[in-house]
Amino acid sequence: MKKILIVEDEVELANNICEILSDLDYKVSAIVDNADSALEFLEVNEVDLVLMDILIHGQLDGIDLAYQIREKYSLPIVFSTAYSGTEYLERISSEIHEGYLLKPFTLDSLKTAIFFGLKRHEEKSKKENKSRGSLKIMDKGYLVPVPFSEIVYLKADGLYTRVYTKAKSYLVRDILKGFEEKLNPEQFIRVHKSYLVNIAYIESFNAKKINLGDSSVPIRRGLYKELLEKLSV
Repeated sequence: MKKILIVEDEVELANNICEILSDLDYKVSAIVDNADSALEFLEVNEVDLVLMDILIHGQLDGIDLAYQIREKYSLPIVFSTAYSGTEYLERISSEIHEGYLLKPFTLDSLKTAIFFGLKRHEEKSKKENKSRGSLKIMDKGYLVPVPFSEIVYLKADGLYTRVYTKAKSYLVRDILKGFEEKLNPEQFIRVHKSYLVNIAYIESFNAKKINLGDSSVPIRRGLYKELLEKLSV
């Protein structure tokens, strides 16, 4: 059962939300009405999501509190507020929340916001874990963890794949498709049937090839426009 912290200064509304969430099979871990109480609770308790009102008691509002929570915890935050003015919206970065609920809201809109808030955070966490991970490669009898961030590109070589990093290359007994399934698609792109490239190392490209510093790889027909969009060129 997913656990939710409610940060809301309207007592009656907070209690109503608590009842609704309980009926939806969520556990409300606590209801607080200010930033200090929220931070104190999170120091000793684990939750899966924070439902955050923007205007709360105390010196910090919900937006300031959300930034503080994100500095310490990896938690999805769904804002709830009766205000939609630009003075609030301009302060809310997409990096600090997974949803925005405008009061008064319906049962369905609350249910949807919580569901997708949890789902977006889970998907984001998976992508981040993939980006921070490493390939475990056997090299001369030793297991070498090669960080994804250090891989420049991979090249198919029959039943093997050659992994090129900034420092050296490794020959691994696995087909290129096997690596493609392990790597973050937001970070690595299949530019040719025989090449998988880390987009962070792309220095320039045209319709025929991609330059990766000291190396260059061919580009498959039709990928040029897709690559322009992916790199926001």
